[in-house]
Amino acid sequence: MKMKTINVVLASLLAGGTMAGCGGNTSGDSGDGGKTPISLAQTGSAAGSSSNIAAVCTLQAEDYANAFDTTAGNTGNQHRTDNVDIEATTDAGGGYNVAWTANGEWLAHNNITFPTSGAYTIAYRVAAPSAGGVISADLNGGTIPLGTISVPATGGWQNWTTVQRTINVNAGTYNLGTFVSSAGFNLNWISIAGASCGSTPPPPGWTLAWADEFNGTSLDTSKWNIEVNGNGGGNNELQYYTARPENIRVTGGELVIEARKEAYMGKQYTSGRITTQNKASWQYGRMEARMKIPTGKGTWPAFWMLGNSISSVGWPASGEIDIMEHVNSEAVTHGTIHWSDHNNAYANYGGPSGNLDFSQFHVYAVEWDASGIRWYVDGNKFHEVSIAGGINGTSEFHAPYFLLFNLAVGGNWPGSPDASTAFPNRMQVDYVRVYRR
Repeated sequence: MKMKTINVVLASLLAGGTMAGCGGNTSGDSGDGGKTPISLAQTGSAAGSSSNIAAVCTLQAEDYANAFDTTAGNTGNQHRTDNVDIEATTDAGGGYNVAWTANGEWLAHNNITFPTSGAYTIAYRVAAPSAGGVISADLNGGTIPLGTISVPATGGWQNWTTVQRTINVNAGTYNLGTFVSSAGFNLNWISIAGASCGSTPPPPGWTLAWADEFNGTSLDTSKWNIEVNGNGGGNNELQYYTARPENIRVTGGELVIEARKEAYMGKQYTSGRITTQNKASWQYGRMEARMKIPTGKGTWPAFWMLGNSISSVGWPASGEIDIMEHVNSEAVTHGTIHWSDHNNAYANYGGPSGNLDFSQFHVYAVEWDASGIRWYVDGNKFHEVSIAGGINGTSEFHAPYFLLFNLAVGGNWPGSPDASTAFPNRMQVDYVRVYRR
């Protein structure tokens, strides 16, 4: 669908921003075969408090915030360009591991939140042809030591096992240090049961209503629908969305949506798209996801929402809230709403985030209530729109919406991939959470 660009001035905002394109806009593409959506006025179908949701902070070793390495260069050089040895892993889920460890090296992973004081289980995914490796854990640059754990012989550098121990931590948010007391071993990931990582706590007054931490081995189909179609998402996109594990899987504590360059059902690319349509929807709330997204010409990852009414009224009358969209190799993401205004004309209003490092995970969120919608990255607000009283025909935003994740290839906004675009590329989602007041 070719999107028109319309300047709309909303109350309380002095300057308008416009943007063509969106995260898979579709006229009548409800993704459920045209079934009438369930209307859930204020709640999702799966509710509970934060105590009902098993939190596990899973840290990919290569996604460190700071590091010290004694080696001369990055042997793998596939994930990061600094001097920490990174290589492709054959462990479940693929990706990368930190390798060629040497005594005295360390990695830091920041913003690990321990919600209560007490005992936690920390686990390391390791591989080593012989025993002798020792990992020391600490918090806040070594000021709080957490003890050590030995790495056993696993039979090879890519034969993986998980070792774990108990640590005692006071409630709070810390930077976690992983120190190589004795080498050598490979490290794929670190997990801490009961903790959360990378998430900026919601403002006071919000309570957890629904979440998926993606800690299992398959997508929870009680929460999610997997769309299978090759219609281009209404934006002349190039991918075929499949339900294959090559395109959608849950592994290593993450949802992975992978775009691949391959001939499939008349298309030259495959990818994935999931929704909570007919399973969970909300009117107002804080919706957030911690994720790492791909870049490159023709890539278009999105975390967004559509109104439940799309099956009956179509798009844009259903309304759309784009929490995070990114195209190509831009340094920013975009937050946008799309709707049918008081003149029944298509309208959109959006704005970009600040510059981001897309080699890292970030927390993307909206806070949505009867007065407005506000967009955040890592707790920093970058855009706001008023919907108070349905101003400028924004009545669509006072109704239930469901969630979507997808990774599109090509389309009207980013254009097609070129020879520089790396495939496969992945959208990695650590968690998605919905908070209510």
